Amino acid sequence: MGGTAALFVVRSPWPVVAAVAALLAAVPLSGLHLGRVRGIRLLTSTALLLGILQIAFVREGPTLMRLGPLIVSSGGVRAALYVAGRFLGVILLSYLFVLSTEPNDLAYALMRAGVPYRYGFALITALRLVPVFQQEGQIVYQAQLARGVQYDVRSPRRVLTLARQFILPLLISALGKVDVLAVSMEGRCFGKYPTRTFLREVRFTPTDGLALALIAVVLLGAIGFSVLA
Repeated sequence: MGGTAALFVVRSPWPVVAAVAALLAAVPLSGLHLGRVRGIRLLTSTALLLGILQIAFVREGPTLMRLGPLIVSSGGVRAALYVAGRFLGVILLSYLFVLSTEPNDLAYALMRAGVPYRYGFALITALRLVPVFQQEGQIVYQAQLARGVQYDVRSPRRVLTLARQFILPLLISALGKVDVLAVSMEGRCFGKYPTRTFLREVRFTPTDGLALALIAVVLLGAIGFSVLA
């Protein structure tokens, strides 16, 4: 959250570009492979499109080159770096947070901060059911292809029919899982006591304090840079 706030506070493209470079370097250091992240191509193409739009429509400062009706100005290049870099920075921060944080640890930290454990359990359940429903969606899709269902149809009415046929099995499966989960929670007396115990506790360490201090320094530095710029 602090990194995202810092990206939106600064008004110069160069700190944003430096932040994106630091995040790209932090991905392999965290044990992650950026090329294997789902949606990374869409992320890159969207950032590129945002940059091109800024170059095409922002005409401030001296002209750098002319490509027919397209005028590339220094202000357009700066706006492209700022907008595309901020978009990449926010998404990469989200990727790093989601892929490097254990859902149980996140929910436990929120509950230690005062969030009722009912909401913490809802959060962790939602996070854990996402890949389950994704896998079941692939199963439904492959099953319908095996039955001869054609998805490459451009008719709006046919698209609505295909969407209903695809969503209905997922909805039935989701309701079944919710029913089983509710029975299991009732059997374990979930919600009977105001507090609950945890198998594994996550405690505040000096490393966490250092990380919080670093985030505060970065945020204050971004605010100061924005004021002085």
